[in-house]
Amino acid sequence: MTEHLPLLPYLEARLAAQGTGSVSRRRFSEICARLLASGIVWREYSRPEQALYDDASAVEDLLREWFDVLGFVLVHDVDANLFRLYPPGDDGDDEDGVKRLRAKLSRDLVAAALALRFLYTEALTGKRELVNQELALSVEELSQALVSLLGVTLPSAQGERANLLRELRKHRLVRFKDADGLGGMETLFSVLRPVMSFVSDEALNDVLRLADERRGAATGVPADTPKEV
Repeated sequence: MTEHLPLLPYLEARLAAQGTGSVSRRRFSEICARLLASGIVWREYSRPEQALYDDASAVEDLLREWFDVLGFVLVHDVDANLFRLYPPGDDGDDEDGVKRLRAKLSRDLVAAALALRFLYTEALTGKRELVNQELALSVEELSQALVSLLGVTLPSAQGERANLLRELRKHRLVRFKDADGLGGMETLFSVLRPVMSFVSDEALNDVLRLADERRGAATGVPADTPKEV
């Protein structure tokens, strides 16, 4: 007959065995709460988040098991130094991009994330300037990308655009300073490296394909028709 240990003593025993026992049960709870609240821990974001990431790395196996029981998927992007938590969804084994999150996020946020991923990828290929792995943009430039790429627009109200920026910041996709006029078309912000893991290559390619098809339909020229030069 299998002996079942009480949950808290079992957790404390596992914590003592991992990470040289440096992560307490209270700290483990703090890590879980942060991931559940924001869905991400990114080492480069701030000094407190750096410490949180380092402790999460020390007990990564236990975190993964803990969330797996709840149906969540914990993804560790080692290159970007971040953990991202995906809630239970209807997308099978898909762990990438925004698919698993579509039902949990607003349409505006998903659209903005796709556009930001496109713009950041342009910067990685030299079409835009990156400074310390951050891409400086204005809300106006984001608006133009949304129209060109997805055929959608930003919320018309400045307050709604400000709330969208705050949601993007919560997911560590952008960085900005809160100020009067936040959400205005001239508002400046920085696109951050975690956007690369938030939106998968597959999701971006799907968007680019649909954009080509939409332009082809508008011009009457199929998307795969070679252009004369």
